Amino acid sequence: MGQFGSKVASGDSDVGRFLEDFPAPFNPTLGYWDIGPNPGMYDDGDIVYLDLLGNKIIGANDIRLTAYESNPPGSKVTASDNDINKPLSLLPGASAGIYYADLYGSQGYDFQDPIYVLTTAPTVLGARTSTNDVRLNQIYGLAPGTKVLDYHPDNDGPAVPMIVPISAGTPIATIRFYNTNGNVNGGGKPIYDYADDVYIDVSLSSASGYPFGFVVPNDIRLTTSPLRSCTLTR
Repeated sequence: MGQFGSKVASGDSDVGRFLEDFPAPFNPTLGYWDIGPNPGMYDDGDIVYLDLLGNKIIGANDIRLTAYESNPPGSKVTASDNDINKPLSLLPGASAGIYYADLYGSQGYDFQDPIYVLTTAPTVLGARTSTNDVRLNQIYGLAPGTKVLDYHPDNDGPAVPMIVPISAGTPIATIRFYNTNGNVNGGGKPIYDYADDVYIDVSLSSASGYPFGFVVPNDIRLTTSPLRSCTLTR
């Protein structure tokens, strides 16, 4: 249902899908696998993940936000993959999280605004894109899942928080999933698994007390089918 990093448009067939919050013990967080050239430091060679249990270990159905080997951004980890059970480190920024760049001067987030994982953001106020931040949709012809480099046109641009640590501000979006196969546990709670699509959902925030949402225009798709290809531009 659309590629990783694509935004939902008003005429798309997934508009109106019922979305679920991840139930406990899920606690989606961002992390990176430290395999780059500078051990102990986040760098261009490290792989960024959405760690859905928040346990700092790459688990089945966690989502790669950058490519690893033949696995494109938006692919889910499986039990047979080489990165399963590898350790994850927290991103170094005190306010690392998901941000948007309000490039078009409108009031708040809209369809044209690019989305990023800001990896080294020191504060929410005055946050800016920087080297090795991760694009979550296409901007300036640079593909979702690629990292910002020193010479890229979107380096050092102002950014506004969407999903950041609660201590750093109130989120305006929530990570939710569509229960594709409708399976539930013994308590009637939805089960997140490989078939389910994951979104950054702006329909309403969990901070408002609602454990659900709906796919609406401007939501961002975070998953892609393993059969789809992804061309990276750097």
